[in-house]
Amino acid sequence: MAGIESSAMASGEIDPGNEFPNGEMRILGLIGDPVSQVRAPAPMTQRLRHGGLNAALVPLHVPAVVLPIAFGCLKLIRNLDGLVITVPHKIPMAELVDHCSERARLVGAINVARREADSSWSGDILDGVGFVRGLTHRGFNPEGQSAFVIGAGGAGCAVAAELAVVGAAVRVFDVSSDRASALATRLSRAGYPVTAADTPDPSGFSLVVNATPLGMRPDDPLPLDPALLSPEMLVADVVMKPRVTSFLEQARARRCEIQLGEAVMLYQLDAQIEFFRENLVVGAPAAR
Repeated sequence: MAGIESSAMASGEIDPGNEFPNGEMRILGLIGDPVSQVRAPAPMTQRLRHGGLNAALVPLHVPAVVLPIAFGCLKLIRNLDGLVITVPHKIPMAELVDHCSERARLVGAINVARREADSSWSGDILDGVGFVRGLTHRGFNPEGQSAFVIGAGGAGCAVAAELAVVGAAVRVFDVSSDRASALATRLSRAGYPVTAADTPDPSGFSLVVNATPLGMRPDDPLPLDPALLSPEMLVADVVMKPRVTSFLEQARARRCEIQLGEAVMLYQLDAQIEFFRENLVVGAPAAR
């Protein structure tokens, strides 16, 4: 039997029982600028297939300057059912979709969007969910803790909001003081204890988070002075590539516990799949 199977494969025949990708496959796109750093396509596609969904996540490099045009074109692809969104598109995409969840409106950004039955598009933000799940998985309960978040962009807003929702006292710093103040005001008005910081000083905080893209490139500056870190802090990053950023290396050298940026992605995959599931076609060939 093995000889027959080998002969069939050598002749170019396809096993229809395990044909993937295939013409009925549903597509999820991962859009960013750049996308070379993303790690979600492989584990997301694997989980989709193991869940019986005939779907895959495909990275798409969409330059920021053409985002509205690109999204308009992507909506015309009939087997594209949704998008995972990374930097720098999370905030502008919240303005381009038709509907946003309450959480996304609070954050002011989205990182997932799906096509609804009426062809409208809905968005949600799950970065903070993944980040907090990563913390709790490692045994760090953010409730009642103090958190210093560097960055008030899409990821920073999501992380700060979710930390506040689960009961942490949050302070946010951004190189744009207006952006940090706007986030703090928005969350404070919603009843959450969030303030803006004038300087990137995390002294006295139990959790320190780099929620900026700093660290993706070898010549990036550090998000704050590592001399301000102390061993009782848990230091986390949202940057996934490199896996251990210079910031985390500096934190570890100062005997801080660290959380890798990949936790944001790995611990939100299930939430993303649930977000997309109702719009995807069941019946994918089983993964081997």
